[in-house]
Amino acid sequence: MTDKKASKAKSKAAEKDTDGKRAWARLTASANPLTGETRNRHLPTRAEKKSSPAKTAPPLKTKSNPPAHLPSEPPSKPRTPSTAPPVGRKPTPQDDLQLRTRRRLSRGTIALDGKIDLHGLTLAEAEAALAGFVKRAQSRHQIWLLVVTGKGTRGEGKLRRALPEWLDRGALAGRVVEYGPAAPNHGGGGAFYLRLRRRKVR
Repeated sequence: MTDKKASKAKSKAAEKDTDGKRAWARLTASANPLTGETRNRHLPTRAEKKSSPAKTAPPLKTKSNPPAHLPSEPPSKPRTPSTAPPVGRKPTPQDDLQLRTRRRLSRGTIALDGKIDLHGLTLAEAEAALAGFVKRAQSRHQIWLLVVTGKGTRGEGKLRRALPEWLDRGALAGRVVEYGPAAPNHGGGGAFYLRLRRRKVR
């Protein structure tokens, strides 16, 4: 029985092998072989290789650091207004007469060295008269002066308003240190106390 089963199995395997060979023969008989041009058509030619640029990888992006030799800028400091006068310019008088000084002048504790009344003068005449008066007083080493300008009819006297400009220009520039309105017994808003700069003794 065993030999019969084995022989049947061999015969079936042979039939399958024969059927496979027949199918392969039919398939190869209908196929056409590839030529050299058809087989290599997907490959680039020599001319294409020369003309096509070589592909390179894009450079990696890196964070740019500042050069090590350049010093870092210091933080900017807020600017404060300078109280010193510009170089080459004479200091201007200040209208900041202290209340204590004004009281002492009013009471006579600080003596006035001179007085000038500019009533009835034009602006040009009053400025020239004041310049000569201050110049003479400074040459005599006088310090405190009283200048009467008047208030004007409506409290806006021209001489009173022009006095600060006179002290800052021409012959009066740099001669007066400070000034301020006089006390009521010396004319009030229609008069001014002037403190002259001390003249250097040679």
